[in-house]
Amino acid sequence: MHFQNFFFLQLIVALYADETNMIRDYFVFKDVTRVAGFSCGEIENDYQVVKLLNDVGIMVSINHFTSTIDVSRFLRTIYWNLGIFLDLRCSVADENIMKIFYETSTHYMYDHLHQWLILGNNMSHTVQLLNDSVFSIITDITIAISNNSDYFLYDVYNHCKSCGGLINITELGTWTGQDGLQITLQTDKFSRRWDYHKMRIKVAGLTTGRRKDQSLVEYLREQSIMYTDNWSKFGFAIMEHVKDLFNFTFELIELDHWEKNDSVGPLISGLHQGKYHLGYFPSILTIERLNRADVILQVWPIRTCFIFLTKPSLKVDMNIISRPFSRNVWYVIFLLIIIIIFALWIILKLETHVANSDYGITVLITVAALCQQGLPFISTQFSSRVAFLHTLIFGLLVYNYYSAAIVSSRLNVPLDKMNDSLYSLVKSKMKLAAYKDIYFNYLLRYPADDVQYFAKYWNTIPEDKRFFSLEDGVKGISNLRFAYHAEPTNVYPLIDRSFDKEMICQLTEVHLFRPGSIGLWSAQRSPFQEITKIGLIRIYTSGIRKREVLRWSYRKPYCNKDKHYVSSVTIHEMIPIILVLCFGIVSSAVICFMENVVFHIMHKKQQQTKESENRLKKRNQKNIVPQIKTIVKTKKLLTIKRNIIFKK
Repeated sequence: MHFQNFFFLQLIVALYADETNMIRDYFVFKDVTRVAGFSCGEIENDYQVVKLLNDVGIMVSINHFTSTIDVSRFLRTIYWNLGIFLDLRCSVADENIMKIFYETSTHYMYDHLHQWLILGNNMSHTVQLLNDSVFSIITDITIAISNNSDYFLYDVYNHCKSCGGLINITELGTWTGQDGLQITLQTDKFSRRWDYHKMRIKVAGLTTGRRKDQSLVEYLREQSIMYTDNWSKFGFAIMEHVKDLFNFTFELIELDHWEKNDSVGPLISGLHQGKYHLGYFPSILTIERLNRADVILQVWPIRTCFIFLTKPSLKVDMNIISRPFSRNVWYVIFLLIIIIIFALWIILKLETHVANSDYGITVLITVAALCQQGLPFISTQFSSRVAFLHTLIFGLLVYNYYSAAIVSSRLNVPLDKMNDSLYSLVKSKMKLAAYKDIYFNYLLRYPADDVQYFAKYWNTIPEDKRFFSLEDGVKGISNLRFAYHAEPTNVYPLIDRSFDKEMICQLTEVHLFRPGSIGLWSAQRSPFQEITKIGLIRIYTSGIRKREVLRWSYRKPYCNKDKHYVSSVTIHEMIPIILVLCFGIVSSAVICFMENVVFHIMHKKQQQTKESENRLKKRNQKNIVPQIKTIVKTKKLLTIKRNIIFKK
């Protein structure tokens, strides 16, 4: 009797040893560093499990089925894989076991971070206890069915129970005391589970341009010249590739209305409420949206902007006169002119027939030579002829270089384009309008300071003047002082057909939504999120995504910057030259006036001097006549007296 009891005790110990060895080998195979488990409460068995797992570097925490424990905290993991084992061979009520499965399903603990190992005696009974409501393609559950001292391991998953999916059971391998763990299912998890067997999933998106007599699928596949609803068409094309990869069936849902004050949009709201599984309309990433749905992958490049024409600046640029030459060149030219004036002054001293050879005539001769004019006299000296000839050549070269530089600078002068700033756009006082995209009001709620500044200005525009059709908007762009907002892909085809090459080069863009990428979304913890992400990554790396981007977007109209367009010189470009001419005329008039004033003053003084001299002469003449008469009388008296004396 004692021998029989001892034999059964040794058998139980051997069975427990086999069980703990199997648990150790399985989690070593799974390469986990932490394990949590629910055991039958056998202290010796629990001790053996802890010891064996600790020996291979795995931390262990074990609880009993009957213990009151917070399952969500006990099995919680964020960054590291967690191994979980449940021994269902205990004498525990099925309700307690199902309660654990229910709580773990409530907290979505069947993802890739939780590696489950369930030990049972009967496969069908074990499967009945499972709660597969949140199982998906990434679920990692292995059921080990004991057969004496050996175990048969089965891989268990369900694509999506709510979509009509059934539990799939696949033989994973065996464990024996002699051979240990033998895995026969060598293919990776996703490769063996990829076929969804035409499972029907709900996919929603936003469209605004579909005709009533046109089916949604036909519209989403249509590539028209208007390029409307490109976001949804691109997203649907990408999702069709994912569907073909994993054998989905889509139940398409169309959304065509977005409430003005809805900050997340109807798609994200529907995903949050569980109405749809996936979205084919790429949407902007925001914190508020990330709290309601999960982004799968950013796939669609997006930007929106105000587009308008930039004409040459109407500002008067006085530097246009000096721009052809750099400052150093001007310094050298002025220095050479001074040297030429000094040299000509010395040489003209030898010209004996030149009456006045001072600096003034030398400066005048130099200016005449630079202006390609002749000498005011005929030179008789070879030195003066050579000097004047070289001055003419110097003036000709300067004139040609200056003319060529003027033409070159005018052709290459950049357009005075506006900064890519909403502040500058508002301050420009241009007329603003936009294409009524379904998401436009959402863009105005972006929290950036410049967007909020612009939104306040936008709200001051009358409602009936805010939105134009694409055709009217492009017509408005062709006029000055009009900026039209739209996604460039929608506007570029019309611009390419309507604008000439010069107008295309004059296009300027001010972004409302800066260039970035927007993503496709899924419901939070959707059973299709991970597999869709894998599909999108494959599509991305294989180049299909790039091909679809090129297909559903329109290239920017090409501007050949190397080609220069002939245009007339505007009055604004002529103003500096006219001002120089006017300055010369005014200066000449002022100098002429001053010379005339000086001349009249000098002439008046000369007249006054002449008159005073004449008066003085007349006065002197009047004084001389009486004196002559007196002298004559005196002489006559003297003559009479002399005669009288002689007579006596």
